[in-house]
Amino acid sequence: MGILFFVVAGVCVGAVLEEVNKLSEISELALDADGDGEVTLDELAEALDVSCMIVDTDGDGILSEEEKIDALKSTASNYNFIQAIIAERSMSEVDRAGECLVARERILGKYSLPQEFEIDAYFGKIFGENLEESVELSPITWLPLIPLIALENSVDLSRDVVSASSSNAFESCGYFFATPWVFYPTIFFQALSLTWALFNFWKMTSIKKMLLPTLVTDGVNGEAALLPPRYTIDEIRNNFNSSPSIFAWGEQFFTGGGAKTSPPRNEHEELFGAVGAKFEEVYRDSMRFSTWLCVALIVYSTTQIVFRDMAALYLHSANVGNPEGLVPELIVWIIFTASAVFQLSLAPTTFLNYCFVTSVEEYVKYDIVQEVMREEELCET
Repeated sequence: MGILFFVVAGVCVGAVLEEVNKLSEISELALDADGDGEVTLDELAEALDVSCMIVDTDGDGILSEEEKIDALKSTASNYNFIQAIIAERSMSEVDRAGECLVARERILGKYSLPQEFEIDAYFGKIFGENLEESVELSPITWLPLIPLIALENSVDLSRDVVSASSSNAFESCGYFFATPWVFYPTIFFQALSLTWALFNFWKMTSIKKMLLPTLVTDGVNGEAALLPPRYTIDEIRNNFNSSPSIFAWGEQFFTGGGAKTSPPRNEHEELFGAVGAKFEEVYRDSMRFSTWLCVALIVYSTTQIVFRDMAALYLHSANVGNPEGLVPELIVWIIFTASAVFQLSLAPTTFLNYCFVTSVEEYVKYDIVQEVMREEELCET
């Protein structure tokens, strides 16, 4: 069981690294239509097939701040929770790389950086630092699993079964499903894990959308225009809520007050909702605990129940403790495992979006910017 745990964990980390590598491979040259080594806004808009709308409403050839704000309000997303998750899950790698390049334009303008600045190198270092902290395991990581493991093991212990590999292991088959005080808490843990993973995914996605500049094509002159991030508009930011309903209470409870004790220090941190200025540390831990919970649920469900039940069915064992509950138990725990695998598949994108929302706008890591520029010999050492 221990070996399989680290195998699954390794697959998860590998998936994150693969996503990072994909973003690095889709360089500016991949979107550079004329091959001059520089991606213009027009080239980027064409490659990403951005929406066309009338931005220059008075037709004077100059985009005023008022015109940009009006255009930005009209592009505000009305996606609900499920639609936002589906849209993010279905996003292509080119579109995701395009988001990085759009963010690059914003960073270049804000810090007056040279056009040669490589955004993929910047984000690569951000990913590396956060990944190192996210995969770190501590004893407290296992605390949420202790009650569930104790409940599941109680079925074996009540029948003098030491483990799933014991000679009399089949005597517990069917009883994980038939024992209410084991089955219903298991459903609760599974539902908690799924809700947790989905909320982490949705929160990172929704905040990212607020921080991204919006690239559009002007329907009048056909030129690409880069609108400011949505969060810079008071009306849009005030209507945004990344801590809906009971989640606000949960964030405040688990952070010792959240925004009440650590209020947002700028407009960027206002997007973090009830967690306030503690967002960066709190949600790094939230992603880590959620991911390891998924990994542990997959490993425990498969090694202790699914594989055992499948073996009992295949061998037509006469030692099955509860034959009537064997097949329902196998089906339910396969569903549990599939749910955990789905949750785990969300982890790479959740992680990438977390890195994004904590490294742009007011959270730009200028020390890393300087490090990248020194490595690219774009500034004096």
